[in-house]
Formats: sequence, structure tokens, C-alpha cells
Amino acid sequence: MRLLHAELLKLRTAPRTAIGLLLAMLGLAVLGSGSTASSADESPFAIEASVSDILDVASLAVIFSLILGILVVTWEYRHGTITSTFLATSRRERVIGTKLVIGVIAGALLAVLSVVASLSVASFWIEIELERGHWELIGRIVLGTAAWAVLGVGVGALLQSQVGAIVASLVWFLVAEPLLGLPLDEVADYLPGAALDRLMGVDTMEAEGAGAPSVEHAYGLGVAALLTGAYAAGFAVLGVVSAVRRDVP
Repeated sequence: MRLLHAELLKLRTAPRTAIGLLLAMLGLAVLGSGSTASSADESPFAIEASVSDILDVASLAVIFSLILGILVVTWEYRHGTITSTFLATSRRERVIGTKLVIGVIAGALLAVLSVVASLSVASFWIEIELERGHWELIGRIVLGTAAWAVLGVGVGALLQSQVGAIVASLVWFLVAEPLLGLPLDEVADYLPGAALDRLMGVDTMEAEGAGAPSVEHAYGLGVAALLTGAYAAGFAVLGVVSAVRRDVP
């Protein structure tokens, strides 16, 4: 409990970074949802589809969650406070474990704020009626965003370099993975970014209504959740092992 309180205090004492990420995320969510809602047609089906599109805009919180997870670890390495943190707690795995808990909380909170902001802005143009499929999609967005915060903590603990971890993560998910998916089509759907997209994406006719086009997927939502959790847990374990075995700079 003492470690958790200390990590929350560290997060509160870096307000410019946290608030900057939050404002950037909310700004993109507001612009994206406003543009989507204002261009919606008047038909009921189009509005239902727009709600799903708006939730898809809200899912951009996952990128900010990943970055925040990285920062939770690497800003201590950057500012040299990691030495005193490890000295204050003899078991390093407990320190990284507490940061993982902070990542889960922060990631879930970012997802909720992004969804609320997106739907609130969209309500100025269209009537928001959330069906069961929409609520399930919101739950998957929160789950995926929290998982990617855990992954970010793991990557940060593994690489220890703030800039290196952020650049490596963004290059992988935005550039490398899509390029690898071209020659490795059979395994592309099982890469971490693809698994996350499947988890946080709109399921076939689930949130858009009976008239929505059919979408084929390589696996179901349950497998997507397991894959996403496995990738997050795998990097978390690697991060813990790296923190325990490496010398503190």
C-alpha cells in the first residue's frame, strides 16, 4: 500500500506531462467525434453506425495509455530517481509490480475519459442511444487500453530509455507491424497490434445493427482478449526480469 501511494504521488508530481497527454487525447477525441457526428446522415441506421464510429475514435486512448505506461517507468531512469526508489524497496519486482497497477488504473481512466468526451461532443449533433453491443465495445476499449498501459510499463522497464521506448513502440505498431503483415499474411492477425485492433474493433453486426456489412475475422473476441493479455503480460514479465537483473545506473 505504501508503494502504491508513493507511485500515485509521483504521478501527481509530474502534472505537465500527465496533463499534456490528457489534453492531447481529449483534443483528438473531441475533433474526431465532432467531425464524425456532424457528417452523419439522418437515417436511424446511419446514426447507429456513427455511434460505433465515435467509439472507434475514442479508442485512440490506447496510444496515450501506451505512452503513459512507458513514462511511469522511464521518467525515473531519466531523472535518476530510480536508484533511490530501488534502495527504498529491497525487492525490485514489487516496485515494477506497483507501476503495473498504476498503469492499469491510468489506462482504464484514460479510456473512460476518452469515451465520455467523444460521446458528449457527438451528442450535440446526433442522439446517442447506447445498445448492448455499444456497451460491450466500451468495455473492450477499456480492457484494451488498460492492457496496453501494462505493455508500456513492461517496455519502459525493459528498455529503460524514455525516448527509445516511445520511438520503438510507435515505430513497431505504426510502421513495422503493418509492413510485416504483407509478407507474413498468415501470422499478421496474431501480431500484438492486430490482436488489439480485433479486441477493440466493432464486431460483426454487434454494435451497428442488423443491416451492417459482414466482417470476417481470423478469430473471436475471446481469443483476441487472450492474445492482448498475453502480450501485455509477456512484456510485463520481461520488464520485471530486466529491472531485477540489471545494475541501476
